[in-house]
Amino acid sequence: MLLDNKFKTILDSLDKPATSHHAGDKQLCYLTYEPSLTLEVKRKLPNWLSLAKGYQFECSVLSIAQVTNDFFRNNPRRKGWPVPDASSGYDEIIDFFKDDLGSMIISNRVIEKSILEKQETCKHQKRPLLILSDIEALHPFTRFGPIEQNIYNEIEIPLIILYPGSLSGSSLEFLGYYPPDGNYRSKHF
Repeated sequence: MLLDNKFKTILDSLDKPATSHHAGDKQLCYLTYEPSLTLEVKRKLPNWLSLAKGYQFECSVLSIAQVTNDFFRNNPRRKGWPVPDASSGYDEIIDFFKDDLGSMIISNRVIEKSILEKQETCKHQKRPLLILSDIEALHPFTRFGPIEQNIYNEIEIPLIILYPGSLSGSSLEFLGYYPPDGNYRSKHF
């Protein structure tokens, strides 16, 4: 299915939600696309926002890349982090990013808090819609599945996640790198 068609199908679904969907009653949708199409998705986003406006949605976009960047850049403990130097091996550098920085993102619930804070600012709107972009910035820290599980019961407004990965049955495969994960309770397109 073409990206534009997928986005329109999601908007149709959010506009007239099915109350008996097997994935539950939350209006939480994933627009899946091959990671190689990431730049095309970024180029299409302004047009999709206009299309959503035609459905009377008031859209807000939350960039997960911006959230992670702000967390690291503004962290008061940043100067004390044991950053690997230029002589460090590849594995040591990857472990630093995945284990040290990733554990900070996870243990501080950085992404979850940002999504819920953004939801709080949007939910007063007549017809809010929150779109999460740039979730590829979660790699190598984590996948989005555990984040969805942590906040699923707190989602109160329609949410579209622009998901670089593939749909395999009812499982999602983040970035074509992580193994398929069937623990998502959302709708996948």
